Amino acid sequence: MSALVTGACGFVGSRLVARLFEAGQDVVALDDLSRGRPESLPPGVQLAELDVRDTSALGELVAALRPSTVFHLAAIHFVPACNADPPAALSVNVVGTQSLLTALERSHLPQSLVLASTGAVYKPSERAHHETSPLAPDDVYGHSKLWSEQAVRLWERRTGVPVGIARLFNVIGPGETNPHLVPEIVTQAARGDELRLGNLDSRRDYVFVDDVAAGLQALPGRPATVNLGSGEAVDGHTLVRELGRALGKELRVVTDTARLRPTDRPVLLSDPSGARELVGWTAVTSLREALAAVARGY
Repeated sequence: MSALVTGACGFVGSRLVARLFEAGQDVVALDDLSRGRPESLPPGVQLAELDVRDTSALGELVAALRPSTVFHLAAIHFVPACNADPPAALSVNVVGTQSLLTALERSHLPQSLVLASTGAVYKPSERAHHETSPLAPDDVYGHSKLWSEQAVRLWERRTGVPVGIARLFNVIGPGETNPHLVPEIVTQAARGDELRLGNLDSRRDYVFVDDVAAGLQALPGRPATVNLGSGEAVDGHTLVRELGRALGKELRVVTDTARLRPTDRPVLLSDPSGARELVGWTAVTSLREALAAVARGY
């Protein structure tokens, strides 16, 4: 078995590559290295440095590799970055997805494709989102991922290749490559006990990166859409308290108005029962364990 992983040097991608490699698969890691860290890849994994929007180069690569499975994770997924530059986000996330699909269709059809999507595709609600919940993103990133989902489903119907879609919720763990809330808390805590943060009242479903990688690994060959989340939502105040405990610090928070988003859904929570029933996946790492791993720098 062979696998091609796009966005392979990113936070989730590097952990997925490690799991596939440890399972004995031949893995090729694809990344443009604009944000990813090549040092995060296991020794011996081949790295192809190219832009996922380069259809011609992608076609040459997949024709030479003929991967049995393609995992598509390449994307701009930091919401403030997407909001600050929508054309760039849509170009990488939507055009990049279509470029990959076109290259695969022209050069080599794998046995299966897995797309990393997001819980941000759902219509804001305070209830847990099931895979059948209404879809109505409220930001650029969510829209870009919904359009990517639609593109891969069209491709699936046209080619017959089964596509698994994983809607990721708030992934946490050591080695994160974007300044989301958890790494921002740790970074500021290293400088002192006072934190300058934005809205901490919103509640999110935090799931450990290794659990997410395991969920993606379970999807090839499954033409399903599943949520990869913990099924529990906690607020930012809880994160500060638990990370302070893990770091051995009493952290104080000052609200930084520059960090407040124009819109911020109050709750984003998964119903992960579909992943359990369809692929036998469940998040096994508790929030406290995940935050302790972040604090250790594991």
